[in-house]
Amino acid sequence: MTRRFSLAILTLMFSAATLSAQMPRRPSAYTNDPGFWITAGISGFRANVVNDGVSASKWDFGNSTNFAYRGSIEKGGNNGSSFGVAGSWSHVPFVYTSTGVFPPAGGCAGTLSCEAHLDLMTLVATFHSGGGIGFHQVLELNGGVVAYRNLKRKSDGAKLTPSGGNVDPLFALGYGFGYGLSDRTNLDIISDYSFAIHERKDLSSGNSNTNSMPGLRALLRMGFGGSTTRR
Repeated sequence: MTRRFSLAILTLMFSAATLSAQMPRRPSAYTNDPGFWITAGISGFRANVVNDGVSASKWDFGNSTNFAYRGSIEKGGNNGSSFGVAGSWSHVPFVYTSTGVFPPAGGCAGTLSCEAHLDLMTLVATFHSGGGIGFHQVLELNGGVVAYRNLKRKSDGAKLTPSGGNVDPLFALGYGFGYGLSDRTNLDIISDYSFAIHERKDLSSGNSNTNSMPGLRALLRMGFGGSTTRR
């Protein structure tokens, strides 16, 4: 009886080993996801207008194309996804117009409007999805602030009001395509739509408080750190 039981156990073990050997094995797959990403890029963007009730002025950007320089540092996830912080800077010309009855002090030197320029800076939290070797789709979500600083007359560099500039909330959605030279080096082209919401203080109901800024951005993404793991 004991011999028969032992023989049955050995037969079951052999059959299980044979079946396991015949079953298809899952192919090995390895990832090399970076621990973090550093990006640098340049974009061409257009802005329309900011109506500022506090200084009784309008900043008309004329929907002309300007260039901004952008960089970010992001924590890496799976398949090229990442989240982190990004910032940009641009020097933008515009037409400054006083909207009050009389030009205020710090305005266009006795005239209602004049050519001017300012520094436009952004700081946002960013989420990026899309990556890998070869062509792939890219999606980005951004939220943060835009700062208008150093408003100055073009003719003599005199400061315009508000002298401290202004900071507004900013939101952006981007979509585009990328090409991965490797799983740690990507080139992305992203079309994004940004809009800033300006304060409504001292603005009439007929004045818009939204500055729309569509743009097209080219980015170089470099991944660093992380380790190779089996999936």
